[in-house]
Amino acid sequence: MHIPAVLPLQVYPTGDQVEDIVSAYRQALQAGANIVIGPLTRNAVTALAKSGLVAVPTLALNYPEGEAVLPENFYLFGLTAEGEARQAARRAFNDGRRTALTVTADTPLAKRVQQAFADAWRGLGGKLVAQASFSPERTQFPAVRDTVIKHRSDIIFLAADANLARMVRPYLDANTPTYATSMVFGGNQEIGRNIDLNGVLFAEMPWLLVPDHPAVMVYPRAENFSIEQERLYALGIDAFRIATVMAQNPRQREGSVLDGVTGQISLADHQFQREMAAAQFREGTAVATEFADPRNLGEPR
Repeated sequence: MHIPAVLPLQVYPTGDQVEDIVSAYRQALQAGANIVIGPLTRNAVTALAKSGLVAVPTLALNYPEGEAVLPENFYLFGLTAEGEARQAARRAFNDGRRTALTVTADTPLAKRVQQAFADAWRGLGGKLVAQASFSPERTQFPAVRDTVIKHRSDIIFLAADANLARMVRPYLDANTPTYATSMVFGGNQEIGRNIDLNGVLFAEMPWLLVPDHPAVMVYPRAENFSIEQERLYALGIDAFRIATVMAQNPRQREGSVLDGVTGQISLADHQFQREMAAAQFREGTAVATEFADPRNLGEPR
């Protein structure tokens, strides 16, 4: 069957209820869909994976809860902070670091990120020497500083969003390399505020980190998007490109790589994993220190 260069696209609006998602999926199948992209929420992905309805290649934009067994045609692709934490652990370990101290904001997301980093770090053979946590009350920050001084380590892993990271960063040892996830990046328009994060190493998608790269500029930009909306927009670009490749080659090859606007994408065990671009704050600006060259956009290799 000939697959057009640009896939015809039909959008099925859904509500927040899982039943709406399953009903829309069934409707898409009845309309003859060859590939389905979505859903986006974790509970909807979980419900669809367990529904018994998955009959065509389906690219879910999140990850199911727990250890769900995935149907044969069911693939996962999404933005996961835990995955970024595991990538930070690999980067630090590959940089020759072996001992780590974690500093974690008192939020559910930051705690999940810290746990993902700790598990990956220990799995690699690294040692976690201490853990410090904090909330926005500055009275807690001297205790964080004391922990950092007392427990010397090769690196500090900072699990916090941009605002909280800026607040706690002055209490950390500037001479100890500090790694983080994209949570610390609120955009390069905040240069004055990002000065406090100078030196912090993290990973970010090329879409945000190198927007003037020709292979990124080829895609239109949405206006007045927040940075989180920009990330979801970029996810949509790469999801459509993955779906196009899937339509051309329904039997996906594990190990093949797609250089995307969200990172370098590869397939393993029904999951499209993203390796994002390495970056560092310098003079208040996030600067790419390395990234996959996305000249072959749309072409697996």
